[in-house]
Amino acid sequence: MLSLVVLASAALAQYTPGGPTQAGLPAGCVGSYPDIPRCQANNWYIPDADPCYPLTTVPMPGAGVSRCDEFLHQLPNPNSIVMQNNYYNQSKLPTIVQAEGYVQSFCMGDYLPPGSLPLAKYGVRSAAVIKSFVPGSSYFQIAGTLDCARLGINCTMSAPGAYDDGGQYDNGGYAHCGKEPYSGVDSSAKGNAGFVNYVEMAGNGLFCMRVCEAGTMVAGGVCDVTRDTAGCAAVMGVSSFGNDGEFSYYDQQTGAKTTTTISLPPKTTTTTAAATASSTAAVSTDASGKVIPPANNGKSSAAGLFVNGVVIAAAITYIL
Repeated sequence: MLSLVVLASAALAQYTPGGPTQAGLPAGCVGSYPDIPRCQANNWYIPDADPCYPLTTVPMPGAGVSRCDEFLHQLPNPNSIVMQNNYYNQSKLPTIVQAEGYVQSFCMGDYLPPGSLPLAKYGVRSAAVIKSFVPGSSYFQIAGTLDCARLGINCTMSAPGAYDDGGQYDNGGYAHCGKEPYSGVDSSAKGNAGFVNYVEMAGNGLFCMRVCEAGTMVAGGVCDVTRDTAGCAAVMGVSSFGNDGEFSYYDQQTGAKTTTTISLPPKTTTTTAAATASSTAAVSTDASGKVIPPANNGKSSAAGLFVNGVVIAAAITYIL
């Protein structure tokens, strides 16, 4: 997903003795990071303690995958020191993958789990849920469209077919050389044992996720995590993300389909000279030209789903 050189430089920036400190982390720590030189020298496993393991609980408040009323999205954290220094303060918006390790949970609905923020109103433009229960390959799937500018993310491909350079966020932490953002979604003894058997991705203004039966995350499986950077159409065969304002549920076995359509304002399309060639989404800036992360001040109507960083509540109930 990223070159080792880029990862190495990022790692060095995430822990500096006497340096800036992200709230809730030990002194000098600004996020989750892999120690790339040590990882390379130790076959990508480090047995000792993570120097930046949170002082608070894990998941960290605002980073966890929690049960919202409708949708949950894990997006770049506008309060992250790393995101501010490398993107927002330089009048740029980060892509999904550039924010790996620095996420914030945003919820749609009346209930906000501790630390979560309201999802930007009209940030989710459509969603299509599919239930497919076939013995040995059952899954729930959700796919839809986003208003990237409203959500404060850059959804422009760096190259044709790059799918926003995105992929599934790490569920491996420091010991396994990953950038799991202390959200509790990891494979350690302290992780969320119920959040397994899934594949998800977001990019180019699209998002998708499948929650599947155990044993299906292998190559060729319905939750083939080995292709998590290939995009929703390639990995999940998504042919429709729903029309703008359309929210649907389809049962492949019975053929039953329920669709709700709501009226949405036009998608945010204004660009700004402050955005770079790889960051052409609309942004708001202050008097100095710095990006102001989007306000998260409302909710859209949608089916009672649970999404990306994403989770689907029904899928957790029926499959895991």
